[in-house]
Amino acid sequence: MKKTFALFLLFPFLSLAQKPIDPVIRFFDALAKSDRAGMQKEITPQFTLIENGEIWNLDTLVNRISKSRPADYLRINELTEINSQIDQKTAFVFYKNKALIQAAGRNRSIQWLETAQLVKSGNDWKIANMHSSVDASQKSTWELSGFKKQDDVNPIMKPDINARFACPIQKKSVGWENKNVLNPTALVRNGKIHLLYRAQDSLGTSRIGMAISSDGIHFVKNPTPILFPTNDAFQKYEWPGGIEDPRVIETQDGKYLMTYTSYDGKTARLCSAISSDLATWEKLGPMLNSPKYLNLWSKSGAIVGKEINSRIIAQKIDGFYWMYFGDTDLFMAKSSDLRNWEVCENAESQQKISVLQPRMGYFDSRLVEPGPYALLKPEGILLIYNASNAANFNDPKFPKFTYAAGQALFDPQKPYKLINRTNQAFIWPDKDYERVGEVNEVCFVEGLVHFKGKWFLYYGTADSKIAVATTN
Repeated sequence: MKKTFALFLLFPFLSLAQKPIDPVIRFFDALAKSDRAGMQKEITPQFTLIENGEIWNLDTLVNRISKSRPADYLRINELTEINSQIDQKTAFVFYKNKALIQAAGRNRSIQWLETAQLVKSGNDWKIANMHSSVDASQKSTWELSGFKKQDDVNPIMKPDINARFACPIQKKSVGWENKNVLNPTALVRNGKIHLLYRAQDSLGTSRIGMAISSDGIHFVKNPTPILFPTNDAFQKYEWPGGIEDPRVIETQDGKYLMTYTSYDGKTARLCSAISSDLATWEKLGPMLNSPKYLNLWSKSGAIVGKEINSRIIAQKIDGFYWMYFGDTDLFMAKSSDLRNWEVCENAESQQKISVLQPRMGYFDSRLVEPGPYALLKPEGILLIYNASNAANFNDPKFPKFTYAAGQALFDPQKPYKLINRTNQAFIWPDKDYERVGEVNEVCFVEGLVHFKGKWFLYYGTADSKIAVATTN
């Protein structure tokens, strides 16, 4: 009986013995709930955290997380202890911290390798120091994430009712951007961001304007358009609707290739032009110019490119340049020289192949359309794409016909092979200037540049103005 009683008394103490990992687990559980008191309970008064090379205290950590959390934020922690070393009243714990995060309608998983130093305070372990570093062996996400709309300056561009231009077709001066500015492309040249944007006059004819910025936010416009319908061989494709929705990529020899939509009032054709200085352009005409596809509603195209020192340069894969095009499904075309393009077809049916389709029940239930260029990364080809919500069997979070943007990843060696795709939009209309305009409920992305350590994403708002979102 004495032995049994002694063991009975010992078991509670064994079960209550605290491991050094336990306060770390409780600390992150409190962090997930933004529970400052719960976090403070597990640390010493001199607690420090080394995060991204910076030294933080608890106040720094709480302030950082409170500023970055949207209303729908949810975090679930999974801590895996790798090793612990205890020397009397000091302990070192090495662990893997995996966080499953839901925020702004998106789900993602991030992993860190972390170290915590703890000290014994009475019978309890308290965290004195913590060091965090991303586990490079685990990819957190293939997406470009964390974009924040620059609400304090948006919209960054509006129509100019005073801008005039001598239209060569109408043979008179017109207010070439007095109605709307929208759907810009962007590139870095000579250390500045050049924004090439669609501008509409009062009759609805579109032309391409250019604006330049040294900070990516404040732009100075050129007084006249750089590309426009005129009395040339391409007028039949471009008049009266005009030239719309540019996307620009650099060529291997340092020139600039623009894909754009020519609209004759009936058919939206995918066309291109080339320039060495962004000011003077040589029109190349319809990109899909075979008799089978010349009159196809081909609309828009995004060419695969690679970032090299903030420049996006067209890249060959398996001997060809590749382009995603269309605005129902996304289709593909390939070229050996960026001038002559061949639609990719199924050899059996002789029909163009579809590589990305709308999905019932999602934000992209009505149509999909290219965003900026397609970015070649080590993990695949990242395509940011525009999408529209269907009238029914759609995503009920958004009104019908809402334009929002998603991301897709294609095989880096087989550009037609879809690897992954986001289930949630990462940018959507939620501001007044995005929800009401020429076309309501529209965020339409086309411009993406890596500039001064940040990604700048430029987009049209309600087909009326231009805004920007950024991420590190």
